[in-house]
Amino acid sequence: MGADFLRMLDPEEKKKIEAESMQALFTAMDINGDNYVTPEEIKESLESVGAPAQMISTEVQTLMTRDKDGDGKLSKSEFTCAGYSIAGRSAGWLSKAIAQSLKEKEKSKALKAEAKKLEGKGVDFFEFLFGKKLVSKSGDVDVKSFVSGKDYIGVYFSAHWCGPCRGFTPQLAEAFAMIESKGVKKFGVVFVSADRSEAAFKEYYGSMPWNAIPFSEKELIGFEGKAASLLECQGIPHLAIYDGNGKLVNGNATNLVRQFKEDFISKL
Repeated sequence: MGADFLRMLDPEEKKKIEAESMQALFTAMDINGDNYVTPEEIKESLESVGAPAQMISTEVQTLMTRDKDGDGKLSKSEFTCAGYSIAGRSAGWLSKAIAQSLKEKEKSKALKAEAKKLEGKGVDFFEFLFGKKLVSKSGDVDVKSFVSGKDYIGVYFSAHWCGPCRGFTPQLAEAFAMIESKGVKKFGVVFVSADRSEAAFKEYYGSMPWNAIPFSEKELIGFEGKAASLLECQGIPHLAIYDGNGKLVNGNATNLVRQFKEDFISKL
């Protein structure tokens, strides 16, 4: 909520909104749900939204000056005794950002635990990551048949709107073709789209010689999809390499392809 808007409000209404925002921020930072906020929880909360270490240290000290009874933690009444903002961001904005970030962190943790159980189990792992069907230029492909006999499987995060991706895709395609032509290692690639529309996906996928997760599988594609969450993909292009059993070999081999072309496999 902008400062200009708050200045326009009646003082009592403004006070009410600020109080509600502080209560929401307290709830967001009370990570263990015990009705207290500790310095560790403040630190974790601010880390979750990407605040730098020096700022976090300062803000922990600032908020802990509200610890009037000196027990090393903040009750709701202590925490909400006054308003709070950080780097121009209001308590209301911060509470929503922290809640969303921590929710995503828990989702990622659960996803990794589930993936860990399937790691090394080949088809089961890749069906978890890709679903049961991939698309190819000649139609749908069962993940089971795709995985069969592969030494390595690349998970390629990319998008048509991304300039560096459009520059990297031909390099990866060339390496892919050379590896296939040599026939020494069986290498498969799955495109995980971060495109904004199915039309963009189809146009971009048209330049690729490998398989892709269907654009309709929203839980499996994009930055919030299973693969991206599991591999903590923050930027694109991003190429991760698994062995044929589903064990991660290299979490980001993009620069290896740029540097060594088709020989990148030997550098994993």
